[in-house]
Formats: sequence, structure tokens, C-alpha cells
Amino acid sequence: MAMRVKYNLDTAVTLQVTGPSDRGAACMLHNAMYGYANLNAVDLHVGVEKGRLRCVTDAVRGLGLCGFSLGEPHKSDIIGLLDEVEPMSRAFRCVNTVVNRGGRLYGEGMDGVGMRMAIEQTAGPVRGRHVLIIGAGAVGGLIPADLCRHGAASVTIANRTPSKAQFIAETLHAHFGVPVRFGGLEHGFLENAAAQADLLVQCSSVGNPSHPELRFESLDFVDCLPAHCVAADVNYPSNPFLERASARGLATVSGEGMLYCQQLAVMQLRFGVELPQDSLREGREAVAVALALRALR
Repeated sequence: MAMRVKYNLDTAVTLQVTGPSDRGAACMLHNAMYGYANLNAVDLHVGVEKGRLRCVTDAVRGLGLCGFSLGEPHKSDIIGLLDEVEPMSRAFRCVNTVVNRGGRLYGEGMDGVGMRMAIEQTAGPVRGRHVLIIGAGAVGGLIPADLCRHGAASVTIANRTPSKAQFIAETLHAHFGVPVRFGGLEHGFLENAAAQADLLVQCSSVGNPSHPELRFESLDFVDCLPAHCVAADVNYPSNPFLERASARGLATVSGEGMLYCQQLAVMQLRFGVELPQDSLREGREAVAVALALRALR
């Protein structure tokens, strides 16, 4: 049962920092996890205009707050205001979690950890898998970085703009020494890469409900994936890519799993608390309530 927190001088305060118009569900998710862990802690939502993040970092240091999480448009802007940044998060310019360590602010992007944990829940360890990543945004770097950290055998990056895929591939090779390839979304390259993949992670905005105009020219590459391949997507709840993969009988992982699993990593980073997988039920219920309330506004 979740603890009823009586807020006092010992209450740990964290912030969810987004743009002013954001009405996300992250605060309710974080507070549900705090309650499950029986922590005297609370997460508060703060809308901050782009370019005004120094107000947040000054407040966190000055008031001794535990830290904060970040949504868009702040995930790259925060980096120059931090004392320390996890190397891959700095390389790919994406931080969504900041902790206050005695006045020194440490930042890390947790999406890669969350996706890797969600994949391992569904399909076991990623060690030895040949990975195909579609998309070369910040998450398209963080996710393969964490997969490499946990033993991925090789990584191929496919992106509409090949130069962006090249940057991620070369950064991964320099840091982890794994074999890498990169290319565009041409059918020949994508289908060849799919045929060799043990794990495909779709990291682009294609399939995001906020961008219905974006779509793959063809999903034929899904039919080239081996029967044992795992198909994952950072978007949720579902989309044509995941539906096509599921229809083939492939194991699938959506961005919802990434969202929830990274909460376990955030709790460990923020408070040193290890939560069981069962705790994610609390998080799912909290998000469902938050989304229902948002729909009523």
C-alpha cells in the first residue's frame, strides 16, 4: 500500500520540468513510484520557457532540492548548466534526469536504459544481438549506446539523413569498439540490414500519434526480419510497424515499456532504491488516471 506522505522539512522534493504548455503525466507516475517505495518525497510539475533553465538549476542548488526530470524542449539546453553529464548523454545531447549531489548537478539520459530493460523483460539479455536502429535523433543514439554497454554484437543505424546515422555509428564505434554500419532508408539497405538483425528498434517519430503525417514508404523490411528478431518502437501504444511485426509472430516492445522501465533506473539513480517489477503496476495506474484527467481539461 502506498504511504500517505505528511509533507515536512524532511520531504525530498523533485521537479518535472517541461515547456509551459505541457500537460504530461510524468508527475503522477513519479509520485506513484515514490508512494510504492514508501519514500517521504514529492514530485512537482514546473512549466519553464525555453532559455530560462538557469532559474531551475539555481533553485535546485539554492533550496537543496533532490533534482529534476526534463521534457522537451529542455533536454539538450540543460547540458551547459550541469556540473557533470554521463558521456553518452553528452555526446548525443540528451539529458532527462538530473540529481543534486551536494550542490553539484549530474545529468543523464535514461531512455536507453529504459528501452534496454523493457527489451530484456520481453526477450532476455541483449548480449550478442545484432541491432538495427531506425532513426538518428538523440534517442537513436542513447538506445544503441546502452545496448552496446550490455554486450550488443553490432549496430546498424538507418536514417533518412545518412550523415546523422554516420555520426551515431562512429560515436558508438569510438566509445565501445563494436562493428557498426550506417545508411539511408532505401529499400535495399534497410531490407539487407533487417535480414541480419536480432533486434530492431524504431527510434524515429514515425508512428508517434503527435505526427500522423509521418509514415514509412513501405513496411516490407519487416518481412525480412528473422523469426527470432525482437521488434521495438519508442512510440506507443501501437502503430503500423509494431502491428506488422506482431502479425508475423515477432516479439514486440512499445515505448510504453521504455517509459515505465526507466522509472526503475531513475529511482535507483535518484534515491538508491531498487524496486521490483511489480511496482510498475502502480505506475501504469497513475498514468491512466493522469491521461483521463488531461482528457477532461
